[in-house]
Amino acid sequence: MSIEYRDDRLVAGGVPLEEIAAAVGTPVYVYDTDSILERLDRIRRSFDGLDPGIRYAVKANSNGALLSLLAREGAGFDLVSGGELLRALAAGGRPADMVFAGVGKQDWELELGLEAGIGLFVVESEAELDRLAFLASRAGRRVDVALRLNPDVGAATHDYIATGRKEDKFGLNPDRAENCLRVISSGTSLRLHAFHVHLGSLILDSEPYLEALRRVLDWCDLKACKKLGLECYDLGGGFGIRGPFAEPMDLDPLGEGLRRILGPAGLRLLCEPGRYLLGDAGLLLVRALEWKPGHGKDFLIVDGGMNDLIRPALYGATHEIVPLRSPEGGVPRRVDVVGPVCESGDFLGRDRSLPESEPGTLYAVLGAGAYGFSMSSDYNSRPRPAEVLVSNGTARLIRRREDPRDLWRNEGDEGLDLRKPAGDPPWREILEDLRNREAGT
Repeated sequence: MSIEYRDDRLVAGGVPLEEIAAAVGTPVYVYDTDSILERLDRIRRSFDGLDPGIRYAVKANSNGALLSLLAREGAGFDLVSGGELLRALAAGGRPADMVFAGVGKQDWELELGLEAGIGLFVVESEAELDRLAFLASRAGRRVDVALRLNPDVGAATHDYIATGRKEDKFGLNPDRAENCLRVISSGTSLRLHAFHVHLGSLILDSEPYLEALRRVLDWCDLKACKKLGLECYDLGGGFGIRGPFAEPMDLDPLGEGLRRILGPAGLRLLCEPGRYLLGDAGLLLVRALEWKPGHGKDFLIVDGGMNDLIRPALYGATHEIVPLRSPEGGVPRRVDVVGPVCESGDFLGRDRSLPESEPGTLYAVLGAGAYGFSMSSDYNSRPRPAEVLVSNGTARLIRRREDPRDLWRNEGDEGLDLRKPAGDPPWREILEDLRNREAGT
């Protein structure tokens, strides 16, 4: 990781973070290129011999500059909406290396995926499979599908980010999956390419992944499924992190276990990391507004809040918060780091030990590269922050800070024709524009 203290100043990618704050203002997200590439290399080394197809989870952070970086490094993309699909195409992603997952895909999203030539559709239900079969047949296409299975394997994580238990909305139980296999075998528009399992996020132990794989292979008739086209096992993502100054989940034991199981089964590995690649590579810079004594606790009020980073309020997530400069003197005190949003749940950290600081002191909220900006909002009419990418001593602005006028840019007051249906988003026009841009026309 190239996020470190040098001469008592916090630096990312060789750039002092206080210089970014001065140039762009706060709050601002900063991402380190080298940290992203180091994690990508770790995955490839740990899963060596499995021919891993790495499909970055766009939902973790969808900034186009980051997607372009990963596409240039050979990563594909895991998508959960038509908007993410178009974003990935705009960033130079290869459709054949894209996996279209997610519950509740609309017909226009499936049609967009078919027209774009998406490599793999992850099917979540029998109804979705039927719709995809119909649309593929109508378009004269035969498409590869992965059946998302729910193996009822729990993982030690927050309820809101656990996805592989029988009570979760994701995936197919064995009986429903059997019905889907019959549909695939009886038609000509679908080909079974993979079984897909995603257990959740922030998992630090390899055993749940291996247990899920064993359950899938115990359930399926491997020989019969290979006749339907089965080539891959997609274990999803969710590899856990602990912050940029600590080691993330060790993927080597998982790689060893997968080689023991997938090797004899003759299946290739697909995986969809998001937070593992971007989480520790990013941070949120905030500025102290005031130190407020309270009844029984003190508060450090900063200019970034839950509208910028909602994970602490939503999941109870913990992010390390550190000053950009080592404080001179000052006795550490217990404090809640809170923002300016008008909610009691507006906090970035609770019960932290920080020395009392002057207004204007800069802090970094670490481990915020994933599900930070992508889940941000304009709540309380607070414009969303800028984003900066650093590498080898240089910094690039990859998203400008929202102008307050952006808050009402799409608002208006015009007559509405209630007889005219809304229709689908103009995806055909957008797709054609993207293709023309790629062709240079």
